[in-house]
Amino acid sequence: MQLHSLALASLLASSQALDTVQYGAFLATATYSVANQLGFFTENGLNVIYNQVANSSAAFASILNGEYDILTATVDNALNYRFNQNQNVTVIGQLDQGPDLVLASIPSITSVEQLKGKSIIVDSPVSGYAYLLQDVLAANGLSLANNDYYFMTVGGTPQRYSALVNEVLPNGTAVYATILTYPFTVESEALPSGEAPNILARISDVVAPVTSSAFTIRESSLSSTVETAILTRFMASMHAANKFLLNPKNKACSIQALAKQLGVSQAVAIEEYASATNPVSGEISPPLNDFTVNQTGIMNDVNIRNKFGGFKVPSDFNFTAALVPGTGKLIDYSVKAAAIAEYYKHPLNGNCTTPC
Repeated sequence: MQLHSLALASLLASSQALDTVQYGAFLATATYSVANQLGFFTENGLNVIYNQVANSSAAFASILNGEYDILTATVDNALNYRFNQNQNVTVIGQLDQGPDLVLASIPSITSVEQLKGKSIIVDSPVSGYAYLLQDVLAANGLSLANNDYYFMTVGGTPQRYSALVNEVLPNGTAVYATILTYPFTVESEALPSGEAPNILARISDVVAPVTSSAFTIRESSLSSTVETAILTRFMASMHAANKFLLNPKNKACSIQALAKQLGVSQAVAIEEYASATNPVSGEISPPLNDFTVNQTGIMNDVNIRNKFGGFKVPSDFNFTAALVPGTGKLIDYSVKAAAIAEYYKHPLNGNCTTPC
């Protein structure tokens, strides 16, 4: 890795004002961590403000009202807002295929069967992860419809992880299980024996692929040349960071970025790197890893939501047609295409002080 990139980024930042991007996310993904820590954003003239969202309802309200320019959230939420609520949200690319999604429980619960009669904490009972949980639990003989368990709304993964580790909510309500994602799955496994949550099931063992985290914007942004240009640079930066992350030659640099962004040890960062680059559930979008939405994955999302009554559309609604990318559709690749072209026209190098 050429160290002169750091000097170039500093020169750029000092010679011209950076364009601000308000970015909403539930957590710092590995791709974002690499882009942020290794200077891909500043090298591309961007000041990306990271906004950690509390829950999916607040996140989509913020993208629709203009508080955020772009949001990383589960694509199922976009399906819900677009088709159930007629909100003009647009997916411009896929980030991952289910970031180390697991059903995790407190240490005293060692099997899925022991969750019968218990509450399971979620971001929202009508979010994509809640439907994935229903599918996994059904595969293990437990049904929400039969009142074998019930959902308790708590919020995003950071809040749920904290509650799971403490085994109680701040108000003292007992906690038993939830769905965890990167980076918390690895962080939970790194806790001391007796304190670490149990991994009862991996989502990828029940359904794969799933299209999970997706770059989401309000459709009106595509009508603004200014907004589109900034979004293109953001996506080009993330694409460059994702390519960097997935290149084994950059492993040491990527691990350094993850450790710094997440505030974890080198040992934990190594495991986080393995999680993020996992070919089944990592931050990938095969076959080209260019943020193209996996059609099998997103149809799995649709089928699982539909299986548990999560759509309010007519019974003959054609999801296959609705998911064909295009102008005015749920999926629009115009920004992604421009970003990929920009990436190859003006490659970003980032900067790293660790030998790559």
